[in-house]
Amino acid sequence: MYADLHIHTTYSDGIYSPKEIINKAINAKLHKIAITDHDNYFGSLEAQKILSDIDSNLELIPGVEFSCHDSGSEFHIIGLFIDFDNSNLSSLISKMQDERMKSIKKIISHLQSKNIKIDLNKVTSRAKGSIGRPHIALELVEKGFARNVNDAFDKYLSNNILGKIKEPRMSTLEAIEIIRQSNGLPIWAHPKLSNNLSNNIKKLKNQGLIGVEIQSPRYGLNRQSELINICKKYKLLYSGGSDFHGVHEGVEISRNKAINEEEYNTLLEAKKIYDNVFFDMLIFLFFGINSYYLLSSSKSKKNKYSKN
Repeated sequence: MYADLHIHTTYSDGIYSPKEIINKAINAKLHKIAITDHDNYFGSLEAQKILSDIDSNLELIPGVEFSCHDSGSEFHIIGLFIDFDNSNLSSLISKMQDERMKSIKKIISHLQSKNIKIDLNKVTSRAKGSIGRPHIALELVEKGFARNVNDAFDKYLSNNILGKIKEPRMSTLEAIEIIRQSNGLPIWAHPKLSNNLSNNIKKLKNQGLIGVEIQSPRYGLNRQSELINICKKYKLLYSGGSDFHGVHEGVEISRNKAINEEEYNTLLEAKKIYDNVFFDMLIFLFFGINSYYLLSSSKSKKNKYSKN
């Protein structure tokens, strides 16, 4: 296998730094990876800098994973090949970080009211990028209130226990639109198989979804086969990866949960097509219809000659 396009670092809820992730990917002999931290791209930026300073053939695909909520259900939408310089994307990332901090303060206040004394500053010191419940869970383990992260969630941090205290979520439409605005490809990460799957696929595709993860440690062969059939039916591309965090037993960055080279190249071609369409739209909007037709004519001639 060729490309692992779903990896987390210490900039969200992973326990390994970008440098450690790069080393793991090189040791696994992967060709491409995407660091897709929750609601931020800081880990990807750090990883890109590290890669530029070392001698390696590993390529980093700019990515992010947005936490979404729609029609009473939770969705995770990954953006691949994203332009991190997009100002609207930066504003949304900043907004999500602020909302996450407000949520963390509410959760800690709730725990303190139950005589679970943990310190906000110690929790925030654990987060380099997007702060979330896993950082509270680590502090609960450190203080002896829980045996491990899973135990902390079971006792104190599950959605059922916290009730109305929710971590911030954007709509799927907002996530897909900002990914497309940033010249990225929106991918539905690890969808759950349910009676609403086809309806959700239709809705997300209408919003601009490009692909679905068909490789994930959450899937067995039957689930993977069903998702492949759905992708074929709705003409969606394949993506996938390890969803590596470093805390789940048996889940590693490896070739086992990566997509193959053909699947990756199909994503890359989709990215190139989207870039060309976006460029043509800009020519039309800024320079008018005559310039657009001139560009289209030039492309047609080039394609004609390239076939001869």
